[in-house]
Amino acid sequence: MLTASSIAAAALLGAVIGLALERFAALLSDGLPTLGRRAAFSAVLAGAVAPLLALSAESKAQLVPAAALLCVLFIAALTDLETRRIPNRLTGGGLLAMIALTALFEPGFATERFLFALLVFAFFLAAALARPGGLGLGDVKLVAVIGAALGAASIVAIGFALLIGALVGAAIALARGWRHARAVALPLAPFLAAGSAITMLFGG
Repeated sequence: MLTASSIAAAALLGAVIGLALERFAALLSDGLPTLGRRAAFSAVLAGAVAPLLALSAESKAQLVPAAALLCVLFIAALTDLETRRIPNRLTGGGLLAMIALTALFEPGFATERFLFALLVFAFFLAAALARPGGLGLGDVKLVAVIGAALGAASIVAIGFALLIGALVGAAIALARGWRHARAVALPLAPFLAAGSAITMLFGG
């Protein structure tokens, strides 16, 4: 059970990490804009998520891989919002990190998570090839990272992501009309990050 002081420390550490991740995302986006609202938002969001993650994790074996996945997804969401691209360096490094962390902290889940990484990758790759332009290959690689980190729970996480994306699309359609909504290309990485966070923090 975390104390008030440890929760505050986790929030402060999360805010610092969030700011560092925002700076790293800026570098990956081929630019390092001055500190502003995006950096402040990143710090506040990470500061709020960090105590929730500490509370939801039952052990270090769960905490470390989950925190690493959230870091990867946080950077992916920021770069996707900024450039509509998810760098290969991020998805490739993230996939290797998830495989290594699972082998180190949760070796009993290694086979399951590897298989689910292949499963979601194959499904999204088929969807991307069936409808060129509708789904980016960066998104395809990012779901493989999620599969490698969450295993069977990745299906739930991706399901949440698609649901949240559909709700946002419906809200845009209601506000601006269906024709405008169909013309809007929403980045998927922020929704994948949100779906994964919900699954890890509140999935039990």
